[in-house]
Amino acid sequence: MHPIRKRKLVTHPRSFRRRDGFTLVELMVSLVILSFMAVGVLSSMLQSRRMTEGSIYQGTATTVAQGYIEQMKNMDYRLLDEAVIPDFMSQGTLDSLAVSPLPEDPETGDADTDLLNSRPLDINNTPDDPDDDLVIDYVVYIQDITDFANGIGNSRRIILRWSYTASTPRGPVPFTNTLYAIRSRVPTF
Repeated sequence: MHPIRKRKLVTHPRSFRRRDGFTLVELMVSLVILSFMAVGVLSSMLQSRRMTEGSIYQGTATTVAQGYIEQMKNMDYRLLDEAVIPDFMSQGTLDSLAVSPLPEDPETGDADTDLLNSRPLDINNTPDDPDDDLVIDYVVYIQDITDFANGIGNSRRIILRWSYTASTPRGPVPFTNTLYAIRSRVPTF
């Protein structure tokens, strides 16, 4: 007969490595890596949102200012010499703008003589919350540039400076721009 052999059970360290799955340390390392990636993606998305919001505010302020300029270019010429220019349409309602005396530098203006025309715009479409409105300050200057000696008939230079303050995580940031247009007695389109 065959002798019964006793088999020795031998365990090799490699046998543990052959198991399917991950160790706890591997899982923890992968979670740390994924969390760093998620934080990076989230912060870039938040920055992108802030930049988009800033672009929307600046684009809206510029569009409204250009709308005022276009209305002045096409209104009755005599109204440009008034202290308050009436008959504007803004957000579907009648509006008027006070005209400031022309300063030395219209780009910076003169705080003592500038007449601010503040207009809130509900840019976030929340009519019940006026605190989130974009408030734009407009300053209008009208300069008579008529010079018959040089062949320039009845003309006015329209200068419209607008500004607003944006709220950012680092604090308030002011934005200002100036638009220029020429208006003669004959409307230009």
